[in-house]
Amino acid sequence: MLNFLHISDTHISVDSKIGSHELFAAAPHPNRCAEALVGAIRQLPFQIDFILHTGDVCADPLPENYRLALEILRPLEQPLIMLPGNHDSLELMREILSDGERRRVMGDDHIAIRGYHLLTIDGSGADDPLAPTLAEAQIERFAAQASRTQGEHLLAAAHYPFLRTGVPWIDEQSRIQNGERIHDILARRHGQVAGVFFGHIHQAVVSVCDGVTYACCPSAWSNFAGYPGMASAEADPGTPGGFNLVMIRENRSFIRRFFIPAKDAPG
Repeated sequence: MLNFLHISDTHISVDSKIGSHELFAAAPHPNRCAEALVGAIRQLPFQIDFILHTGDVCADPLPENYRLALEILRPLEQPLIMLPGNHDSLELMREILSDGERRRVMGDDHIAIRGYHLLTIDGSGADDPLAPTLAEAQIERFAAQASRTQGEHLLAAAHYPFLRTGVPWIDEQSRIQNGERIHDILARRHGQVAGVFFGHIHQAVVSVCDGVTYACCPSAWSNFAGYPGMASAEADPGTPGGFNLVMIRENRSFIRRFFIPAKDAPG
């Protein structure tokens, strides 16, 4: 049994104009949303085992942004596992955010948590920051890590989606371009896989392919629409910031979305 929270795309920044792009014009400043996220988590009436942040912790990979992120995220009492996104620096995250115990930063890594294996993929340093292609060495490392789980339950996490969705702006501009290679590794072990968790596309979606469940949580800051035929990202102002609760019970994964009320994230 495992209970954890999935958060993503907080985009914390010292820049007061970070939301000036037209996609984010209607959104509050991401710092206010991150503070509201932390407040909402602290008020939850149940216990969780850890929090998984699937990247874009900060809007830009600057030391001052990560120092601010540390202050905003510090009140979280649960273990916090963070992956880098395309806006992040793995090195700065490890230097400033990680303490090796309560706060961990993972790249192409593996960690055991309460009887489950968490395998992570880092796409942040690849050829294209929005739609990367993984290096062969990364895929081989992931396959080796998966093989060492020896039939035990496993989770996988990345900043980016692995598989095509039928939404052109996601498939062509915001997806790991050879993510099917990772999916094939997981599909061969689908009986072990409790779920694959990702961010980057700023929307709450769940899908199943070859017996593997994929889940993206809403961005804590602002969200995008994803409809058939969409060639470019569009803001989805009707969907507030939020996070997912993941409850894993042996062979079943239950995923519930929590949305942060707009009044809790003032501009």
